[in-house]
Amino acid sequence: MWTTCAALALAGPLAEGERLRYEASWMGIPAGVATAETRREGETWVVRVASRSSDWLAGLYPVDDRLTSVWAPGAGSQRYETVFREGRFQQDQVMVFGASAITVSRHQLFEEGWRRWEDSYVAAPGVEDPVSALWRIREAGAGRFDVFSGKRVVPVDVQKVGGAYIDGQATERFDVRTVHDGDLKDRMSLWLTTDEARVPLRAEVATRAGPVTITLIEREVP
Repeated sequence: MWTTCAALALAGPLAEGERLRYEASWMGIPAGVATAETRREGETWVVRVASRSSDWLAGLYPVDDRLTSVWAPGAGSQRYETVFREGRFQQDQVMVFGASAITVSRHQLFEEGWRRWEDSYVAAPGVEDPVSALWRIREAGAGRFDVFSGKRVVPVDVQKVGGAYIDGQATERFDVRTVHDGDLKDRMSLWLTTDEARVPLRAEVATRAGPVTITLIEREVP
């Protein structure tokens, strides 16, 4: 669950070789760490996110996830791969964003064993995946755009709601909410630095199990 939250916080303006490291906490308790690394491949950018639960949580609910987003600025996502290992939930998934359709291949573990299948969805030019969506927010700020959730296209509304100083750095706060039938629902808040790097220092995500906070602990840029 919190891996997806972490992925949303690990976005940023294009920076070849950038490496971000975050700590995730649940109800104030450290729950795990996540890293994101960005590189350029031709005209596309690739970001790889890895997350793992803390030792104390691994005994109750182990998390060891991998996310890979391939996208082009202004053109949206081209490919999105996920490897989820969250407790009993184990699934490998590949989304390909084509001109005629979005194809999603899934390989998932059920009680009777692994099952593989493929679904096709209506093409959505320019749509983002959950990871590339946050690069868009960090570069463009407030606005509205579409994200493909894996089963449908979901409008996302981003609003600037002020700012604050975090660890001595000036930040802008953005509230990010999904839109369902005209109503704003799922919500997270994201704090970005006001300099050119617009680094995400913190994100807070509301979940059914309580708030999850993702905090930057290290940033490296070659």
